[in-house]
Amino acid sequence: MASLTEENKSIALRFSKEGWGTNPNWQQIWDELMSPDVVYYFNSTPEPIVGLEANKAFNESLFQGFRDIHQTMADMVAEANKVVYRTSIEGTHTGEFLGTPPTGKSIRVNDFTLLELADGKIVKWWYECNLLAVMQQLGLV
Repeated sequence: MASLTEENKSIALRFSKEGWGTNPNWQQIWDELMSPDVVYYFNSTPEPIVGLEANKAFNESLFQGFRDIHQTMADMVAEANKVVYRTSIEGTHTGEFLGTPPTGKSIRVNDFTLLELADGKIVKWWYECNLLAVMQQLGLV
C-alpha cells in the first residue's frame, strides 16, 4: 500500500497532467481531484478564489489567452499532506488574458504550484509565476 505522501504525489501529478486546461477533459479531472470548496491563491493576490466552479471559470479564462500553452515538469517534492512542483510553461498569446487583448507573442516562464490535500482531494492551491516577465515578453511593460 502506498504511503499518504506517495498518494498525494500521484494526485498532484495527475492534476498537473490531466487537469491542465488545454486537455479536453480537464474539468472532469478537477471534479474528481478537488474539494468543492477548494481555495486558490493565484500569484499572491490578496483574495483567494474560493470554490470549484469559480476556480474552473477563472482557469478557463486563463487558458483562453494561451490555447497552445504547455508545461514541462521539472521537480516535484511531497511531504505529508503537501506537494510542490516546478514547471516551465510556454505558449502563444492568441486570446484575451487577464483583460489584455491578444498580442500574438510567445512566452516562456517558470512557475511553482503548492497543493494541500485532505482525504484524497486538493483543498488549497497556491500558484506563482513571474507575471512581470510574462507581461514583458508580451511587450506590455
